[in-house]
Amino acid sequence: MKRKSGEQPAESGERSIGGLREGLFPVLSHELKAPINSIESLLKVIADGFTGDVNPKTLELVRRAIGKTGEARSLITDLLNLAKYSSGGLARHEEDLCRIVSKSFQRLKPAAADKNASYSLSSPPDARLIVSGDAEGLGLVFGNLMDNALKYSGENGRVHVGLAAEADGSAAVVTVSDSGPGIAPDDLDNLFTPFYRSGLSKARAPGTGLGLSIVKRLVEDHGGTVSVDSAPERGTTFTVRLPLLRLERVEAGPKKKVVIIGGVTAGPKAAARLRRLDENCDITIIEKSEFLSYTGCGIPSYLSGKVASPKALMSTADRTLRDVNFFEHIKEIKILNRTLAERIDRSRKEVVVRDLEGNVTSAVPYDVLVLATGARSIAPPIPGIDGPGVHSLYKIEDAERIKRVFSQRPVAEVYIIGGGLVGVETAESLMAAGARVTILERDEYILKLFDPDISQKIREILSLKGIKVVTGVTITEIRHEDSRSLIVTERGEFSADLIILSAGVKPNAELAREAGLTLGASGGVAVDEHLRTSDSDIYAIGDCAEAQSSLGSPRFRFLPLGSISTKMGRIAADNIAGREVKFGGGVGTTMFKVFDTTVARTGLGMEEARCESCDAVSVVASGLDRAHYAEGAADVVLKVIADRTSKRLLGAQGYGRGDLVSRIEILACAVSLKLTLPEVFALDLGYFPAFNNPIDVLQTACIVLENKIDGLVRTITLPEFQEVSGGATVVDLSPIADFGFQTIPGSVNLPLETLRDAPFPFEKDAPIVLCSKTSSRAYEAYRHLAAEGYTGLRVLEGGYIHYKKG
Repeated sequence: MKRKSGEQPAESGERSIGGLREGLFPVLSHELKAPINSIESLLKVIADGFTGDVNPKTLELVRRAIGKTGEARSLITDLLNLAKYSSGGLARHEEDLCRIVSKSFQRLKPAAADKNASYSLSSPPDARLIVSGDAEGLGLVFGNLMDNALKYSGENGRVHVGLAAEADGSAAVVTVSDSGPGIAPDDLDNLFTPFYRSGLSKARAPGTGLGLSIVKRLVEDHGGTVSVDSAPERGTTFTVRLPLLRLERVEAGPKKKVVIIGGVTAGPKAAARLRRLDENCDITIIEKSEFLSYTGCGIPSYLSGKVASPKALMSTADRTLRDVNFFEHIKEIKILNRTLAERIDRSRKEVVVRDLEGNVTSAVPYDVLVLATGARSIAPPIPGIDGPGVHSLYKIEDAERIKRVFSQRPVAEVYIIGGGLVGVETAESLMAAGARVTILERDEYILKLFDPDISQKIREILSLKGIKVVTGVTITEIRHEDSRSLIVTERGEFSADLIILSAGVKPNAELAREAGLTLGASGGVAVDEHLRTSDSDIYAIGDCAEAQSSLGSPRFRFLPLGSISTKMGRIAADNIAGREVKFGGGVGTTMFKVFDTTVARTGLGMEEARCESCDAVSVVASGLDRAHYAEGAADVVLKVIADRTSKRLLGAQGYGRGDLVSRIEILACAVSLKLTLPEVFALDLGYFPAFNNPIDVLQTACIVLENKIDGLVRTITLPEFQEVSGGATVVDLSPIADFGFQTIPGSVNLPLETLRDAPFPFEKDAPIVLCSKTSSRAYEAYRHLAAEGYTGLRVLEGGYIHYKKG
């Protein structure tokens, strides 16, 4: 028969399948799989909520499309495997069949969990079954059989994998049994025929009809046999027999059992690090919640809708979802979520747990126990605080409950009890959801982590954005009527549709206390520099523990910060693995965002520094985060605190629309290293106009404070200025063009450029406050006028940038 025009003859010895040379299948399969994988990945981004809310009908269609991409990929994979092994391309070596079967079994654990299937493996203890074979090919054999068993056993089915040696040692036998519908006798004869699928199998699960034909070919190429025993409604068992080279006994010592209570931040970090260091220990995480390994700081964004799904909080930058499947499949870490740790039996080295879904109690043994139980919201002793209209916001479940309230009824008035970090961060999220928000704070100012002057500026920003802040208010009772709540205070009553509790957090250390472990002054679990508790076999990490502080006394403090928790998790894992690493402590570096303003701090505040018996002195300086002509240049206000005698930097805090975070992080390093103000100035930070100035604003702040300590300038703080502003003349040294729209009311404009042209028109001892946009011009004027004998001069710290509201 003649060839058609353009048709090329097959090369000698090469088989043809469906009119295509067999050698083309790998190329075609690879070319097809790449776009299918991309399509599936993009569809999953939509289905997982990363692009925002999707209506249910669209979501169902997207999920069906994802299923179809899986079917297409399975077909291509099977074609690729058929082509690869049709030509006998086996790479034979001595292999441990126990390892190959176990690896295939572990890989399909997530699929079994999704179907709630009973999935078990039995194999010879302390033995290796050595066969001659291709590890990849044999893995494909058992992976196909186990995958089919899970598919056809359905929801709540049973799959058992057995591995043993024949009594005479001639063969290794692997059985894969399922509780599926079974196979009709008429179908058994065609079961291993390529592309054959019975009517019943088509109805129950998608497939290509190639998997079993590939299994048969590979098993026979290994000199083995595959058989099937099945009948309708009786399940199916596949049996693979392979020639056995030998059975080796292995003397395996007991595995170290590491149990971690808590699966949010510190616990998963410890588990992941420990697995990287030790592949042979058994690791179990016990977590009462459904969700694992998420960033709690992102919860307000999830509440507002900026983060569309909890999965985004549980994902890494490369979209690796750190869920149960991730830890059990990729990390081989056992997860007991929706499980409550009820008590620790230190004498038996067991954790008594209760399955919250089945309400079944059991004991989990440990060699090493890690407490990562986190913190819990503080509920002030107010009658009605535990009512139905009051919500905490510490976990994903808390956010979901609040979102449900918004979806079920109108929520116009939201009150936040407490002006801590969670309350301030949440206020913006609630406004984004359409509510009017009021913060009620018992003390005279919010954000106690910050000094009052910086806190006041954040309050002004909140007020300008429409968030009402009421300070110095004491709540006496909360009454609940229908769907509304009435907050009763000594200053009146407030009617709320929803109340968020943000009165702070405390260590969740009840388990430790009941187990007799030593607690610290803050109520957190006391630990040493290796993070061991008073029981050397128990570690405590994260928010439930007291963290070592590098800020002076007390040596250990309660620092509930995600950055510290993750570091503690890693260091605890190092010590469990025998690396003997010390936790160096933290300096309390904290940062967050209020609308378009960044707020951050590190080290000690003024009051804390004075409690450390330091002769603390501070200054507020302002400036641009980059060159004034650079795109995006924005203001930064920094307050730096140092010891007057030693000039050692003790802390820093600030706010601004510019890049404040990088400055605070550099200053955090300086505080940790106990650098002095001149040493911070001497740091070689580099320079490029798009990123900073030749002398960075953080170094400028340190220079200003050193000048203040050395007596080169006398300053006045903004609170001091607001108290005495009527008794001092304010002289603004800004250019005339700037004076008209960014100046302090009542000030006199004397541009710096004209200062030497005429006598200064004030008495030499008159109280005068000098200012300009950043007060750098004011400092220039101060030095000149001080040399002229003027003694009543003060420079306004932070200048107009710090003075203005918002």
